[in-house]
Amino acid sequence: MTKMLKAKEAAEFLNVHLETIRRLARQNEIPAFKVGKGWRFSKETLKKWANENYSRPTAHHILVTDDDPSGCKLITKMLETDGYRVSSALGGRQALEIIHRENVDIILLDLMMPEMNGAETLKEIRKTDEKIPVIIVTGFPDSALLYEAMSISPVLMLPKPLDKKQLFSAISMVLPKNEQMA
Repeated sequence: MTKMLKAKEAAEFLNVHLETIRRLARQNEIPAFKVGKGWRFSKETLKKWANENYSRPTAHHILVTDDDPSGCKLITKMLETDGYRVSSALGGRQALEIIHRENVDIILLDLMMPEMNGAETLKEIRKTDEKIPVIIVTGFPDSALLYEAMSISPVLMLPKPLDKKQLFSAISMVLPKNEQMA
């Protein structure tokens, strides 16, 4: 008798995010069936399907930089639910440390931060990588800091509070078309 997996177990089995499994099941892209409100997967069928059809795309790595821990957590959760790999930094210096040791595809950067503001952080980022896309997320869209950041390099700006659709649209705009996630 084949073992039946719940969505969480299937996600762990394939080493993907739970929401990815649910999305694939809803779109009939993975062998699954509904029991009540939950999805079920035959482990044997899932293994066969994975071997034949599934190669996990490399998740884009997004760095969220904000001095507000709850803001970082909220944005991180939104991005991870959509399949992105996310790191968070609670300030400019911590962001620079992450950038120096990891490959990052996109940076979400708050402007108003103590110690090292967003413009100063952006200036340091550009010394390391001139091309990495940076999206400024700020509650102060008319501030002198935004103009300073824009003088350092082209950036996109999103106002706080952050709108989920605007965020994903901005990410989509800065990723090359051939690298966008399915």
